[in-house]
Amino acid sequence: MIYNQYPYSIYNPTYVNPAYLQQLEAQRQQAEAQRKHWEQQKKIGDMVKAISDYFKAARDIEPEYQREAMNACLAEIAVQAAIDQQRNGGHY
Repeated sequence: MIYNQYPYSIYNPTYVNPAYLQQLEAQRQQAEAQRKHWEQQKKIGDMVKAISDYFKAARDIEPEYQREAMNACLAEIAVQAAIDQQRNGGHY
């Protein structure tokens, strides 16, 4: 954090304890790390639910439509892989 820019520039450093400011910054970073952790945990949960939903839906597909369903799913996997490859500069 840059303390010589607003709003920190309004404080006189002789009146503000630098150790206290560092403690506040450490607390802020810890809170941000914790927020990110729980955000990622939610995304993992969403992925697991999507897989569960996929299998529940697959069980409902009648045998004569299973090949069509599998081909559609494989096509979507290919599309998503191509999108990821473009985002990663041609690398998987």
